Amino acid sequence: MALLPSTAFAKTSNSASHVTAHCDPGDAACNLNPALTGPPPPFVTIPSNCPSLISTDSWTLDFVSGNSVFHGTDNKNGSWDGGTAEGQAVFTTSDGTVQYAGHLQQWFGEGQNTPDGSNQIGQGENGFTTNFKGSGTAGHLSIQASGHMTFNNSGTPTANTTNVKVTCS
Repeated sequence: MALLPSTAFAKTSNSASHVTAHCDPGDAACNLNPALTGPPPPFVTIPSNCPSLISTDSWTLDFVSGNSVFHGTDNKNGSWDGGTAEGQAVFTTSDGTVQYAGHLQQWFGEGQNTPDGSNQIGQGENGFTTNFKGSGTAGHLSIQASGHMTFNNSGTPTANTTNVKVTCS
């Protein structure tokens, strides 16, 4: 996580540290763009009523403005952090044309326990959700994506799911 405007740090007597940071997700210093890029991976189904550019172009989904907050805690047991962001966003094709404009929401979080002193990395998990609803000359576009992964002390994934739903109207 980059240091962001409006950041607060705290250190407790048990050597725990906490950080909270706020920024505009459209600002490059916030480090949230691009929120998504295309074309989507092969496991994502694009409905036939969607413009072909969604499945073929090197598009980006970027925040233009909004609000975001990041938070993190580290102590002797591990580290946990997450963030939320929401605001106005644009879906832009590789030629720079804005195809859709609308509202974007993101959440992410992760946690990792400190290993037991061996060469292990520590058990952990992470996840995210992304939701975009926009409109443009071709109609309306909705993208919903979520994912979750857990891994054991050896760093081996024990669960890994990603779900994406795209709708056009």
